[in-house]
Amino acid sequence: MKPDLVPGDPFWQTIFLSFAAVLMLFQILRGWRLGLPRQLVRIAALVAAYSTALFGGRALLPFLRPVLNVPDFVIAAIGGAILALLVYVVISTVGAILFKSTGQQTSGIVRLVYGLSGAALGVVFGLFFLWILLVGIRSLGAVAEAQINARAPDRVSPLEELPERSTRTRRRPVEAPDQSSLAVTLARLKNSVELGTVGDVVKQTDVLPGGVYETLGKVGEVFARPERAGRFLSYPGVAELADHPKIHALRADPEIAQMLEQGRLWALLQDERLIDAANDPDLARQVKSLNFKAALDHALQEE
Repeated sequence: MKPDLVPGDPFWQTIFLSFAAVLMLFQILRGWRLGLPRQLVRIAALVAAYSTALFGGRALLPFLRPVLNVPDFVIAAIGGAILALLVYVVISTVGAILFKSTGQQTSGIVRLVYGLSGAALGVVFGLFFLWILLVGIRSLGAVAEAQINARAPDRVSPLEELPERSTRTRRRPVEAPDQSSLAVTLARLKNSVELGTVGDVVKQTDVLPGGVYETLGKVGEVFARPERAGRFLSYPGVAELADHPKIHALRADPEIAQMLEQGRLWALLQDERLIDAANDPDLARQVKSLNFKAALDHALQEE
């Protein structure tokens, strides 16, 4: 049985809860100050910005390609973010011009109604931003925790269970992960927010299916061990994808391997060979048809 290498910390949970309380208070006070009409405009601006980012990013490809020498999917993401920001700023500015804030109202009753209704929507905004933060923590933490645990022994051998005095020189200790590493920090933060009653509430109110975090955990487990990554690459569909001439050329290129080892991801994204492979429509079709979950399950099967 694997040891619990990165347990949650109640102190970390307290820090997170304190931050969540400050975030909620900030959104409530901001909602009170803005008032109901401007808060409704904020909601409309968020929806419009999200829709624009989702569907309009590729519209900027012809304009951003000469500026950004990266694959099209990265350009589309950057373009979507730019459009979303512009749409949000424009709609919010128009709303600020058309509608008065709570403090600009002359009637005390109107100010009270504006403030209370705006504060109520502030609670909604606070919960929304808090949910986004929790999804990020649980997603990244699931991958990090799976990678850490995957590197630990699957079980304690009988030799390790013998008394220490008889096996002092032959004991095979479980190597503790580097407590200062990013992976340990993410895993500890995830496990901390999932502790106790607070953790039960977090899990029950998360609208993402539990299978999403399970899949992310499998990704971390597979790519934490070379033999599992090898089984993943041998799965039908993945093997054909890996044998594609453009992918094969990237895998065999020592310069690409060096960039990966050194963590030079931006330089890697700007490599013309990777851009050509990422923009290949045939490769894109193969990736879309791949049964990713089945490939992960195959990689995690014990030999």
